[in-house]
Amino acid sequence: MPPDSHDRRLSRRDLLKGAAAGFAAGSLAGVPWATSAASGNSVWVYNPAGVRLDGAFVDELLRGTMDEQKITKPPLAARFPHLKVERMIVAEDPFTTINELFYRRGWTDGLPIVPPTEERVHAMLRGTDLGPENVVGIIDPMKGQATVVKIATNAVMAGCRPEYMPVLIAAVQIIADSAFELLGVATTTSPDTPMIIVNGPIAKQLDINSGTNALGRGWQANATIGRALHLIINNIGGSWPGLTDMSCLGQPGEFAMCLAENEEKNPWGPLHVELGYPKEANVVTVVPAEGMQNIVGIGWNSEGFLGLISDYLAGLERTKRAVMLLFIAQDTAWMLAKEGWTKEKIRQFIYENARLPFSKYKKKFIDNKKAGGVPEWVLNTTDPNAMIPTPFIDHLTIIVSGGPGEKTMLIPVWGSYKKLLSKEVKLPANWDKLLQEAKA
Repeated sequence: MPPDSHDRRLSRRDLLKGAAAGFAAGSLAGVPWATSAASGNSVWVYNPAGVRLDGAFVDELLRGTMDEQKITKPPLAARFPHLKVERMIVAEDPFTTINELFYRRGWTDGLPIVPPTEERVHAMLRGTDLGPENVVGIIDPMKGQATVVKIATNAVMAGCRPEYMPVLIAAVQIIADSAFELLGVATTTSPDTPMIIVNGPIAKQLDINSGTNALGRGWQANATIGRALHLIINNIGGSWPGLTDMSCLGQPGEFAMCLAENEEKNPWGPLHVELGYPKEANVVTVVPAEGMQNIVGIGWNSEGFLGLISDYLAGLERTKRAVMLLFIAQDTAWMLAKEGWTKEKIRQFIYENARLPFSKYKKKFIDNKKAGGVPEWVLNTTDPNAMIPTPFIDHLTIIVSGGPGEKTMLIPVWGSYKKLLSKEVKLPANWDKLLQEAKA
């Protein structure tokens, strides 16, 4: 029996009501699930919630805000034993009962989760050589500590396999970097969400989709790695919808947003090589992505197609974008490369053509006082017909991904994100064994 477990029974009806009166200050902040003492079975589960450096669970702070603002969902927020491992008394169907309890505690994304039992969490920990209590990073907005065991717990809940852990740990390191601006991303009213891009041999080893439907459904690695990162932000970081996450409409990518670059179909150098890594390196890049714009290249020559991209960019509502992602599908990439287009030539064409006449630029941005950060020469322009770059882009990042077809996607990146953040993946000593077990 784990020394930090707790066993206490409460009726199902009282639990569903929240049993608020039973959780006095200074006492245990919750109880495990129970149908009845006689009919229940016990199971040990790990707690996915973040703990701050001061020892407080992030849920406690969130609960305080809920009470102040009279927010009632999730009804069982912070109602749990302050323990790493909890003994729950469950009905004959642990999956259903644990899912219902975790949902009411605010620990899920609304979809069913895999219960993080002791056995599953211990199996997940085989995917790293780091110790369970090693702190990978501090996660905003509530500054929970992303220990390895907390990452593993949320990875289990998302449906990950142990061999996905090295990619997920690298992704957590990135979002914990202050340059990522997770505090803004996790609390903004905009539809921003972290997006994982994987390069190197590990993409094939883990079967991370880089082809048809790369950002869509049907691939375990893409779906669960992306989902795990978002559960980590929710549970360890405390980014709760409607409480700390104030996104007006939200972003479907919050469920899962992960893909690999299609390096085999890339006629240019892959992203991680462009960022300075060796080609054989395994690299994770994470960006705070906004919405998506599909660009259809069917029937256009190269310049016409790139002109479509330029026209879309010229219509954006911001004068500056530090990073903009341009995902080019394999057929379009090869068409461009065959005609002599390099990444740099594409960037130069877009810079020269994504422009507005100053008269329109002035009305849209300067007169409305939305031209912050643009070069001084723009503000000093007097010729109404002078063409002004819109937006100014520091890094137009070109990535080849997706299946056959002539569909390209533009994804703007969170405005405060200044440069691409990447990490090389560190593989555990048992890596080959994990891959062999996965194949078996």
